[in-house]
Amino acid sequence: MHPISRLTMAAALALSWASMLAHNLYELPLRPDDPENSGPLVVAIALGLAYAARPDSFLVATLVFAWGVLNFVIGGVLSVLPLSILPFVPEQTLAHYGAHVIYTLGQLPLVVVAYRAARIAGASRKLSATDTVAR
Repeated sequence: MHPISRLTMAAALALSWASMLAHNLYELPLRPDDPENSGPLVVAIALGLAYAARPDSFLVATLVFAWGVLNFVIGGVLSVLPLSILPFVPEQTLAHYGAHVIYTLGQLPLVVVAYRAARIAGASRKLSATDTVAR
């Protein structure tokens, strides 16, 4: 199996960040260069560069997957719920739910692509370990 293309991973990372940015610009008094937006961009770029350098790395693919799941679960789902563990009370309006739907949907391609990349890299790693043992 061939690794997920670098372009596919870059597009998934870009969409993930763009949906987070759209949420933040709509819901919060933030500018694109504020740390809440630029920090995740730096992480996405670092993960994209790591994947571009090592598209067959199980570790890199797993880190990208973890980043997508983190954004999906915490940013997309949990932070819209009025949970007592949150340091804020999220607005319970249709517009706010809509912003979180966009945020969450933007994470799905990254989660799926990174999961596939990790599975492919893991399978390749197992095959190469089997080849080494067989020699």
